[in-house]
Amino acid sequence: MRKFIDIQQELELKEFLNSVPGTLYCSPSAPMSLKMMVRYFDNDFLITLVKPFADIVRAIQQWIEQRPELARLVTVEQPIEVGYDFIARRFHIYGTSTRSYLDWDNPPKPPEELEQMRTIFRREIGNSTNPKNILIETVLAKSLLEPTSKTYFARSKGQFIVIEPKITCEDIKQWNTLSQISEE
Repeated sequence: MRKFIDIQQELELKEFLNSVPGTLYCSPSAPMSLKMMVRYFDNDFLITLVKPFADIVRAIQQWIEQRPELARLVTVEQPIEVGYDFIARRFHIYGTSTRSYLDWDNPPKPPEELEQMRTIFRREIGNSTNPKNILIETVLAKSLLEPTSKTYFARSKGQFIVIEPKITCEDIKQWNTLSQISEE
């Protein structure tokens, strides 16, 4: 399993954004097809969150795929690589996130699919008794119903792409606890 220092040197990663779950790095000199974002979990506590972070992202996509009507309109970007202290994903270029629909200065018109997707999502949530599914629904609600810079509509695919779900450190810790309980 590779460490961040290995991938940082190999890809000439540059710091992009400091954030609570870990610093984001990008590969600006890579060709577009190889560009990626790398979240570096840059302290001992955060390293313990790498696997649960990747696991919840995968579980969110699986939850969506179990709902074909929603899956037609939403996908969650999956990790390309999960290392010892990092997670890498594809780099996306987009101009209009769901946050931009609420800009106070000349906001773009949302696609018709936005309300359709939100209606379907609202219909799918709130009935689960499984603690993991409840957490997935909570995280997805933040990513699909609230304005965010990490969800955008890809017209070419006719889908909303959740680049990275709005996951807090508390969500990751809760997921990890629930995973440990379900393994017992």
